[in-house]
Amino acid sequence: MARRQPFSVNVRALLALLALSSGLAATGLVAGGPAAAATRSRPAPATVPAPGAAVHAVGTAAQSAAGTYWTPARMASATPVTPPRAPASALAPSSEPEHAAASTPQPPPGTPDPTYFNGVPTVGALFFTTGSQAHFCTASVVDSPTLNLVLTAAHCVYGSGYATNIAYVPEWHSGVSPYGVWPVQSITVASGWRQSQDPDLDFAFLKVAPPSGEARPVQLVTGGLLLGINAGYAHPVYVIGYNDTDSQPIGCATRSFEFEPTQIEFYCNSFWDGTSGGPWITHFNPATGTGVVIGDIGGYDQGGDYPWASYSDYYTWPTMDLYLQAEASQA
Repeated sequence: MARRQPFSVNVRALLALLALSSGLAATGLVAGGPAAAATRSRPAPATVPAPGAAVHAVGTAAQSAAGTYWTPARMASATPVTPPRAPASALAPSSEPEHAAASTPQPPPGTPDPTYFNGVPTVGALFFTTGSQAHFCTASVVDSPTLNLVLTAAHCVYGSGYATNIAYVPEWHSGVSPYGVWPVQSITVASGWRQSQDPDLDFAFLKVAPPSGEARPVQLVTGGLLLGINAGYAHPVYVIGYNDTDSQPIGCATRSFEFEPTQIEFYCNSFWDGTSGGPWITHFNPATGTGVVIGDIGGYDQGGDYPWASYSDYYTWPTMDLYLQAEASQA
C-alpha cells in the first residue's frame, strides 16, 4: 500500500478561508500534497447533519442539571468508562514498534514514564453518567470559529446510548476546577461509530456552554489546540490524561508511530483507565497548553489493553468531516 502524503491542516485558518469565500456554506474542500490533491463535496451548514454524522442535542434543563450535578465529591468518586487495562506483564511488543508479541513480560526498553502536574487550561476531565454510574474521561479544547468545541473519544460519550449529565472541567486537578464546570450542549459522533462502534471512528466533538458567571466561550477562556489532519504518523508528542487512581493529570513526552494505516500508537508507562480521549499534542507549549492535536487515546481496543501502549485513530478526512458537521450543526 502506498503511504499517503503527509501534511497538516490548520483547521481554524482553513475554515476562516472557507467562511470568507462562501460564508462557510462550502461546496468543496481542496487539500493538496506534493503529489496530489483531494476534493470532497460539502453540504451547506444546516441544523440537520449530513448522513456521516450524528448530532445529539442536550436540552437546556439537562445542561443545567449537569452543571450542578458534578460536585467535588462526585468528581472524586467517578470511575473510568473503559474496561480495565491489563497489567504490563500480560503482553509486550516485539522489536518492531508496529507489532506486539507475547515473548517478553516487559514494555520496550526506553519506554518513558509520565509525570504528575496540575494540568494545562486546554485539557480537562470529562464527567458524565451512564445509567446510575458516574464516569470520566479526558478531553481537550480545539480551535474553531465558534470557539466552543471540545474533542474526546467517541467511546466516552456513546456506547449503547448517549452519555448523560455530561460536563467538561478544564484543568481539573486535586479537586480544584479553576475554570468551572462547562455543560455539554451537543455531542457529534460519526454515524459509523453509533451504528457499529467502528474503531477507526473513535472520536467525537462536543459543544460546551459557559458555566454560571462566565459569558465567554471556552476557547477564549482556556485557549485551544489546532486540529492536525493527515499530519503523518511519526512525531514527538506530549500526551495528557487523567488516570482513575490519581487526583492530578499525567503528561508524557514520547513519540507517535504508525500502528496500521488508520491507527497510530505511542509508548509511555502508566496510562490507565480514564486517559481515554487524552490529546496527543505536537509543538506543545507547556506555558499555555497550546499546540497541534494529532490524536486522542481511543481507536484500537478503545485506546489499548496495556498501560504502556496507547492508540488513536489517524486523523484524516473522516475527522475533518465530523469537525465540520459539529460546526455546521450550530448554524
